[in-house]
Amino acid sequence: MDKKAVGEIRKILMKNDCRIDKITGVFVDEQGQVITELKDTWRALAEEEVEKYCEIFRKTLTGKLGKNLYNMEFPLNEEADGGNQNILFQILDDQFENRAMLKGFFQKIMDTAKMPGRYLILLAHGAYDIPAKTSDGQDLDDASEYVYFFMVGCICPVVEVKEGLCFDEETLTFVNKRSDLGVQMPEAGFLFPAFNDRMPDIHSLLWYAKKEDERHTELIDALIGENCDRPLTEKAQQEVFSAVVEQTLGRDCNFENVMSLTQSLDETIKQEKDDPEPYELGKTEVRRLLSESGASPDTINRNFEEVFDEQVGEGKAFTAENLGGRSTVQIKSPSIKITAKSDVASIITSKVIDGREYILIPVQDDIELNGIRILPKLSGSRMKDPAEEA
Repeated sequence: MDKKAVGEIRKILMKNDCRIDKITGVFVDEQGQVITELKDTWRALAEEEVEKYCEIFRKTLTGKLGKNLYNMEFPLNEEADGGNQNILFQILDDQFENRAMLKGFFQKIMDTAKMPGRYLILLAHGAYDIPAKTSDGQDLDDASEYVYFFMVGCICPVVEVKEGLCFDEETLTFVNKRSDLGVQMPEAGFLFPAFNDRMPDIHSLLWYAKKEDERHTELIDALIGENCDRPLTEKAQQEVFSAVVEQTLGRDCNFENVMSLTQSLDETIKQEKDDPEPYELGKTEVRRLLSESGASPDTINRNFEEVFDEQVGEGKAFTAENLGGRSTVQIKSPSIKITAKSDVASIITSKVIDGREYILIPVQDDIELNGIRILPKLSGSRMKDPAEEA
């Protein structure tokens, strides 16, 4: 799914236009035992509760692709009877009527999830009449050809809301509120099936993780398949890309070339920003960026193919937005860190002076050191004392 597809499904999870029709779930204690099952009827829920549930489910479709959201494909064997894809499809197709299958699904999560404390497993079913679109992108609500049946699942921590003084609207005074249990935003979740090319894709799902470094891979293995191809996280892509650049350029991995590479990457991302599909950098695109950064053809031909296949994998690609397009450029060592806005980073250069390389930043009139304005040393003239100007 791309950003536009994720946004379209998020819109149908709004309180005033929510396409959810059923909800179920279980509340689990610290020992992994069910405290209670969620038996509320969706259409009987109070308006405030609907709003809160919608907020939770929308959160499962929030974040950055490659950092919080991941497109995952089921291994082929998981589509056979009893496989993970097959189970999810049957739960969706039965519209939560098969309670035995739901119980087994929840039990698999409870047996697998590494969740400290109490948590709530939520599962929502919905249907969306996919509107046709005009050539200029306008919806034609009366021209729907397909219905997208979907379910959103998530796992939410349940924690004690701290006791304290709260305003009581009935008595118009502050009262001591006892500790209650509150449902937090999801730690992990999914949308099944994926919504690709504005059509349901039962061979894929969209996985959500609140934190990039805690994708809950144990749940990915249990619900999608141990042999599924897991996309690299944003951080991992950055590390692999750095390794490809360093190993390919070798001694040519100098300040000027790396700065040029950064600027070429940012320019590429800027050119593709209107495309809803994440722009991918495969072997050809990375080779072009390295060439534009000043790497010699001999250097690229000597190292690049082998390094890329070893570090990235044949046929694999980076997501461009995960590598660049930031508002700042950062230069750092163990003892120094320099941060500059990307649009002025070109003023930073390097120069060899007396056999040693230095990073040079022009001193400007608006530079401060610990809050004290620094006056540039103007060559060939005496700086005026601020007191003299006064």
